Amino acid sequence: MLHESTGKELLSILLDKYERSVFFRTGTTPTRRIRIRLYDSGLSDYERYNIENAERRQEINRAVLELAGMGLVRFRWMKREENHIIAQVSLNADTADAVAAAYSFLGRKPGDTLAGEIGAEISDLLARIKSPWMRRFLEDCREALSRSRSPGGRIPSDSGERRNLFRALLFADGQADKAEVLERAFSIRCFGDSKIFEASVKKRFLDIIRRYSDCEDDSGDEELLAFAGIARYPERFEFSGPLAISFGPGPAEAASAASARCAASDACGTAAVDFSPLRYGASLGCPDFKRGRLYLPPGLARLLSIENKANYISYIHQNPGNAELVVYHGGQFSPSRGAFFRALAAAAPGGCPWYHWGDIDYGGFSMLARLRREIRGDIRPYRMDERELAKYAALALPVTEEYAGKLRDLARRQELADCLPCINYMIENRVKLEQEAMISDEA
Repeated sequence: MLHESTGKELLSILLDKYERSVFFRTGTTPTRRIRIRLYDSGLSDYERYNIENAERRQEINRAVLELAGMGLVRFRWMKREENHIIAQVSLNADTADAVAAAYSFLGRKPGDTLAGEIGAEISDLLARIKSPWMRRFLEDCREALSRSRSPGGRIPSDSGERRNLFRALLFADGQADKAEVLERAFSIRCFGDSKIFEASVKKRFLDIIRRYSDCEDDSGDEELLAFAGIARYPERFEFSGPLAISFGPGPAEAASAASARCAASDACGTAAVDFSPLRYGASLGCPDFKRGRLYLPPGLARLLSIENKANYISYIHQNPGNAELVVYHGGQFSPSRGAFFRALAAAAPGGCPWYHWGDIDYGGFSMLARLRREIRGDIRPYRMDERELAKYAALALPVTEEYAGKLRDLARRQELADCLPCINYMIENRVKLEQEAMISDEA
């Protein structure tokens, strides 16, 4: 019946309020009522209770009366409107049995029981997942469960939605060291259905990446998914300089020497490409990268990765030549881009330095830290110091106290010890600098 579903909705709202209360968190009997206003002093917590709509009001009144008859709720009529308008309805929480009866009527698991089940699921997942950002999310959820005895909004209380979210995290964690997978293919491989990820998992999945990864808060959905190894299209890597790729057998020494000349094909066999003549930029598709082998010349002066696309293009146009390999970095790199960077590090001649140029902000330094952790520990910052901040002070952007807190967390990272003067300058002066501000005078 219609009023039965209304009664269940009201009771569910009351139980939600109970699970958010200090009484639920501490496991104590409530000393004040868990209630909602239907129409009290002109205010209502339940907008469906329209006193001008007699049919709707009477339906809700009947639902409340039925719940009260079962001992699940108590209610109070509005003064001088007895049997007409209900002012308040409250949960009968006098005893544990009364509360248990409310859960039983709804067929709903008590919050502490559900919290225990979710806690066990989280512990199982933590034993299997390695990605740091996923572990931070799960540990945060476990701590919240321990503190509040409720999953809150971090994890779905619905078992099906939760299972899908955990399955997506586990599958993405398994992709961390592999090439990216297209979004629909990810959904098919993970759920056996091309639409489930988009329909019921993607929004929460993106929120988790945005909150728990090092991606900037303003990162787009496509960048966030790429960070987790999920792509809309196969990735392409952009660069400028003496890079060659071989697709066939051949002596590594000959191929390496040939990579600075147009003779790479002769050295490696016909299936080879030398990009060095393309002084104003080239690109390599991920599928081709995966089936080939990269080569860099012995005399390479340095590698330089650049975060921002505009700066990358400006730099290679102002500095054409083959003395260095310049690579477009983009945002937090995907598993595929990470594999490309590792291949470059392996192909670089001994002693060849690698520099990284990023924004002088949280994102730029977190990218440098990640490059040092996952690609090469000796990658050096390029134009990312307090002198640049002072030089471009007029173009610097203000930061909030919350952002300064993120910078303080960054300052504690061991891999950024040499960058502390710049990070501390940002904290003390509450500023950051996007590298586009320096676009006029790259050197």
